[in-house]
Amino acid sequence: MTVKMAGLQELRTELAGFSERRLKAATATALTRTAKQVSKLWQNEINTRLDKPMLFTQRAVRFEGAKADKLSAKVALKDVSNSGGMSQSEYLQQHEYGGGRLVKKFERALIASGAMPGGYITVPGRGVERNAYGNVSRSTIIAVIAQLGANYSAGYRRVIGSDPRKRGYFVMPVGNGSVNPGVYVRLPSGDMQMVFAFKKMVSYSRKLTLQSSADQEVPVIFREEFDRAISESMARLRARG
Repeated sequence: MTVKMAGLQELRTELAGFSERRLKAATATALTRTAKQVSKLWQNEINTRLDKPMLFTQRAVRFEGAKADKLSAKVALKDVSNSGGMSQSEYLQQHEYGGGRLVKKFERALIASGAMPGGYITVPGRGVERNAYGNVSRSTIIAVIAQLGANYSAGYRRVIGSDPRKRGYFVMPVGNGSVNPGVYVRLPSGDMQMVFAFKKMVSYSRKLTLQSSADQEVPVIFREEFDRAISESMARLRARG
């Protein structure tokens, strides 16, 4: 969402005593405040509509303020990856637009190694240890990729090394006819525990309305912030005498 301001020359004629520089400065202030408000609204929507969003997701929104010589402010989702995974802007697309979930880097690595066929995604297995946000730990993901093949992606290649804590992970392939397909680990008892299940990719319903809500909110917020910025600037002008 980008907010811009045009028609300053026409507006200036209605504001006696305002120079073009002062008017542009007030407009830039209003645009910046609008972007800041919208970014907070976006983040609040993400935090309340998504189930247990991790801290990385709770900091997904950024904004860029305007300047007198650049009357444009921007609100956007961050394009920063989390330890080599998808960025906020990538994985939040499925919640904003619905449709099929994007394939995670971890899953691309499984597909590249031949462990999982294309068209499938992973979900945590029942009983596997998870973090506070319901996700399998990063160390487990790294260990799985390290053991299931060398064709993992560059992002994982940088962090996988000789780890003595590696465990015996193995794959029960799709179509094996007896056991649910996925990644398993052999427990000390001899039993096997599912770490990740392989599931056919499905479509997701839309959970977020960031763009459409901004289309409605921006004009209202900007009008209020512009009036406030003009009033503040006029007050300073009067104070100078």
